[in-house]
Amino acid sequence: MPVNFLFLSPVFFFQMTKSVTNPEELGGLASQMTNDYGHLALQGRMAAATAEPEEIGFQIRTRVQELGHGCIFLVQKAGALQICPTDSYTKRELIECARAVTEKVSLVLSALQAGNKGTQACITAASAVSGIIADLDTTIMFATAGTLNAENNESFADHR
Repeated sequence: MPVNFLFLSPVFFFQMTKSVTNPEELGGLASQMTNDYGHLALQGRMAAATAEPEEIGFQIRTRVQELGHGCIFLVQKAGALQICPTDSYTKRELIECARAVTEKVSLVLSALQAGNKGTQACITAASAVSGIIADLDTTIMFATAGTLNAENNESFADHR
């Protein structure tokens, strides 16, 4: 996926939970998460539409939606903590929401990876073929230069 999503990394969870002690930072994090989720939703829709088999597409779509719901709750708790920065109950709820979002992110990533198996197999095969082509090119280069030991007096050009 070409978009770099802040909340797809453990750093986001750390920043969100650390911001419990600095609630003024929560607004910026919530805004960034909202933007990142918008990009993810767009990319997820395209990934779900092209995924094979169809169940993988459904899984991607469902897990991205569940992540969206988790993000909504997280933004709401961040707003509540900004209103009342000393409320320990709201702080705990924010941390729980951040954990839930992190868990949902891992579910989205696993669904995307499940839909990517065929693509990865093609990439692996293409890499293997490229290696073979490179080996053949190297052999041709040495054979053309005459540095390979011939078993008889025939030239490489005769066999090329």
